[in-house]
Amino acid sequence: MLDDRRPDRTRPGDGLAGTTAEEIVYLELCRLETATTGQLSRALSLDRERTLRLLAGLHTRRLVRVAENGPTVLWAPVAPDVALSRVLNDREHAERHLREEITRLLDGYHRGPGRRGRTGAAVAEVVTGRGAIAQTWRALQAGARREVWVLDKPPFVQLDAVDPELEALSRGVAFRGVYERASLLLPGRLEQVRSLIAAGESGAVVPEVPFKLGIVDQRWALLPVAAGAELEEALVIRPSLMLDALVHSFQIQWAKAVPIPPAAGSPDGGAENQRTVDEDGAPGTHDLLTLLTAGLTDDAIARQLHISARTVQRRVRELMEELGARNRFQAGVQAARRGLL
Repeated sequence: MLDDRRPDRTRPGDGLAGTTAEEIVYLELCRLETATTGQLSRALSLDRERTLRLLAGLHTRRLVRVAENGPTVLWAPVAPDVALSRVLNDREHAERHLREEITRLLDGYHRGPGRRGRTGAAVAEVVTGRGAIAQTWRALQAGARREVWVLDKPPFVQLDAVDPELEALSRGVAFRGVYERASLLLPGRLEQVRSLIAAGESGAVVPEVPFKLGIVDQRWALLPVAAGAELEEALVIRPSLMLDALVHSFQIQWAKAVPIPPAAGSPDGGAENQRTVDEDGAPGTHDLLTLLTAGLTDDAIARQLHISARTVQRRVRELMEELGARNRFQAGVQAARRGLL
């Protein structure tokens, strides 16, 4: 069951019992309820000496206890709920210690020789270079605990870098993305965004966002230093009035944005909108409104839906009349209000 030649993973906190081998011994002991060293050794195909060493480590961490049975020494596991409670307490203590250490290091970092005398050094930090900006954004997403908010517009440091967001979504981090219409017109971008929405992101579109912005847990923000230099320099903003203003800016954009609906055929796409094309050959309302809201041209919509541009034009006119909309984006707003998206 456990290869004795394989080295233990010894980083504390990796598993319930501290190392992979100790965790396996603990789980096997839970299964057996009580066992001698020899019984555990045979069950796990381990030599007796190593089994005893692993049991001693578990005993030190109060995860197993010795149950005397006459001349025979029996090992018994501490109940998992009690064991987990202790482990969680230890981890919470370690996390508090780590946060205190980060605070101490940041204080020294901002008081360093190159930063002394610089007003607001603890509030904003300049990150220079495309690679450094991309790495900073990945690190911020990796550290997200509750939510990430994004104002999305070109140019992009990494157009196809969706893995950090998918990883954060899998951890239960809530994502909100407000996309500038021009952003969704880039080749493959709409499909990419819809894949993120399918994974759990809440996505919406506006005609134009004022600037690129990422906000993590309302504790950090990342935005360009200046328009036109998005790929050259960015600011990391920490808790401050400046961060509060950026949070407010995002909330304003989110309030006026039109939701990007799931793709037709997805679980959330709506049963009445599963067909890309209606019986008369016109594009289905769901897909058409999605592409219309995203700002695609008639030709681009036609290519997406594999129908003629004239059919798209006719259906767009009909939809705008039905919705009482004067322009395409307004049609998206009205459709969202009526629950068509």
